[in-house]
Amino acid sequence: MRLRLDRLVSRITSVVLLIAALSVVDGRTARAEALVVPADGYGFSVGAPMTWMSDMEAEGELDAAARTGATWLRVFIDWSRVEPMPGAYNWGYVDHWINGARARGIKVLGLIGYSPDWARAPGVYFTGPPVDPNLYASFVSTVAQRYGDRVSDWEIWNEPNLPLFWGYQDNRAVGYTELLKAAYPAIKAVQPNSNVIAGGLSPAFAPDAPPTFVTDMYAMGAGGHFDAMAMHPYVFPHGLAADTLNGWSDVERVHQIMVANGDGAKKIWMTEMGAPTSAPTAEGVSQQEQARQIVDGLRKAAQTPYSGPAFIFSIRDSNSANQTNREDNFGIVTTDWQPKVVASVLAR
Repeated sequence: MRLRLDRLVSRITSVVLLIAALSVVDGRTARAEALVVPADGYGFSVGAPMTWMSDMEAEGELDAAARTGATWLRVFIDWSRVEPMPGAYNWGYVDHWINGARARGIKVLGLIGYSPDWARAPGVYFTGPPVDPNLYASFVSTVAQRYGDRVSDWEIWNEPNLPLFWGYQDNRAVGYTELLKAAYPAIKAVQPNSNVIAGGLSPAFAPDAPPTFVTDMYAMGAGGHFDAMAMHPYVFPHGLAADTLNGWSDVERVHQIMVANGDGAKKIWMTEMGAPTSAPTAEGVSQQEQARQIVDGLRKAAQTPYSGPAFIFSIRDSNSANQTNREDNFGIVTTDWQPKVVASVLAR
């Protein structure tokens, strides 16, 4: 009887949270149609924690994603962990996430980066590029051979326009374009019908702004070496109307650059979006505002004719107790698996 009562209370709580969240998001009467998603679907990006969490935690996150009706999962294939020594592979965590997603009917976007020690120049930060793009091309070819029967969408690197994710190296657009030009034919040779996506670009101002970066990519010959572009249209803490750091307006500017270079028919995938529920001093927002920003972002992607799938970052907080670090608080559930308001909005 106690168990049945607890379940009843839990269901009532979920309904209350859903109604409250939809009211916040829609601004009028709570309506089921408040949740509008892109035609190509939506899913989640988890990032680096994928590489170290336990199998039990991974199963919990996969279940949490499946409960929302998500149709995509962005799986981070960390070259530095998978091939720590040349030719010595450890596929364990990647197998677990890809097989777990597929078992739940969720499609996988494979994100491939960063370089192991043996492939980087001495002293370069671990997110840095390899000394030879062909080393990366060889690895992505191996990845495509292993998972080509389960994955056909590949993202080449993450946020290469930021110093942090290019090993604090200069000339990032030049270096990244060389990497992309090596990776594209390597994947196509193994999987001709695959979809190769240029690495998701982070909101940033010049000289790292996505429009500047993409313009430089085209100047270096990137055209013809990707099938879709990727962007990370974050707009926290102030939301879509404020367009913080040009999160969404830069998506539109990048599309215009693609049109000017003959790539107007290619889509832009939103491979990260979301908002942290950290303290305001750490650019955080309330749970209600997080729900608003995620629903607004999904709706905006759905209204953008050239948008591919949208990926919410992330499933679970890394450390909800640490309110001073925004990176720990992007989840739709807390570290101890308690659903935030947005989890109820997304629940199907």
